[in-house]
Amino acid sequence: MQIIAVVITPTVLAVVAAVLLGRRRAVIGGEFDADSVSFVGGVLSALFTVVLAFYVVFAWQVGSDISSSSDTEANALIDAYAQAGATAEPTRGTAQGLLRDYAGEVADREWDALRLQGEADPKLTHLIGQLRALFTALPAGDPGSQLAREQSLRDVRQIDESHRARVDSATGNKVFNRVLLGGTVVGAALMVAFPMLAGLSRRPVNVMVIGVLAASLGAVVFLALQLARPLDGPFGVDPDSFREALSRMTPAT
Repeated sequence: MQIIAVVITPTVLAVVAAVLLGRRRAVIGGEFDADSVSFVGGVLSALFTVVLAFYVVFAWQVGSDISSSSDTEANALIDAYAQAGATAEPTRGTAQGLLRDYAGEVADREWDALRLQGEADPKLTHLIGQLRALFTALPAGDPGSQLAREQSLRDVRQIDESHRARVDSATGNKVFNRVLLGGTVVGAALMVAFPMLAGLSRRPVNVMVIGVLAASLGAVVFLALQLARPLDGPFGVDPDSFREALSRMTPAT
């Protein structure tokens, strides 16, 4: 439905407007300054390109930050699971169970909560606290347990930091990105409207050009809107790193 609203409908409206508003006689009669019109059109085109480029870079960076934090978080989960395997029972089973619960909670619940409601899952904070307390309680006297304790706590700290970074990237205030997106939409509309306001004639070839321009800019705006959804759509980041982590954290047989 979005592609109809952003691409198809504006294209049809632009073609209709070009037919109704075309100024054949005025253009032929030389009543419009072609040099001035070309200059203003070039400035508008340059501004639109700059705004679009900035928006794409900043919007893409949000998705890249989420992906990077997710990979780091999942790798820390896998390492903590391996470190827990070096501890004695019941710590081993409890810790590995909590780590599997964490990965499953992110993949099955928190990802959708961030995508739909923009809210983190408080259960993950509770799981991190349980893991930290469990690994802190490991005996410090035994060299093997000491090494597992230190590395596991380092992993838990990394999980906590990466989780907060991932949530901040997904839910942070993106006013600047929204302003750039608004500028992209307004710029695309001006790029289509300006030739008609400047006196484009309604010859069939000109009407066709307006239609192609509107369709192209509509496609650009559609892609820009998809970039605004870092956890959804064709450019969205998915929780595959956590599913991969979960598949690698299998109970020992």
